[in-house]
Amino acid sequence: MTKSAADEVEVSQGNLVWYNERKGYGFVRIGEEEVFLHRSTLDRFGLVRLLTGDVVTVSLSNNEHGRVIKDLLSVERPLNPAPPAAAEPEEGEVRAVVKFFNDLRGYGFVTTDGLDEDVFVHSRVLNDCGFHSLIQGQKLLVKVDNSSRGLQVNSVRLLAD
Repeated sequence: MTKSAADEVEVSQGNLVWYNERKGYGFVRIGEEEVFLHRSTLDRFGLVRLLTGDVVTVSLSNNEHGRVIKDLLSVERPLNPAPPAAAEPEEGEVRAVVKFFNDLRGYGFVTTDGLDEDVFVHSRVLNDCGFHSLIQGQKLLVKVDNSSRGLQVNSVRLLAD
């Protein structure tokens, strides 16, 4: 981190935790802190979208809410290996099919073997498992939790036929 005495701008590097295009904001992990990133910052840099895991160099400033990202200075996108795949479920996994997934909203639903109701899947879980999106009809292996908000996918792998 470097500071310029003239304008008190701090330059730092971090990893994008998540960014929601529809909401127009996201967060970047810098050290132990998650720092707010607004759509206008991407607009000034000429980007529409960032992907979870992107390494960004940013200038930081402070406002009434704390540290925020003022400007995006560079973006590095790590090469992602293919998402994990398997032919058979492991313990705790069930077969699932993507009912729909909305990239802009960052969520969707899958249908699973043995469950009558659809199961919610969030983009953050997908990103954590090496996916950027899902396609309707795609076959998966998932682990499901029953949270206070209902059934949710907490792990995803491709089902290799």
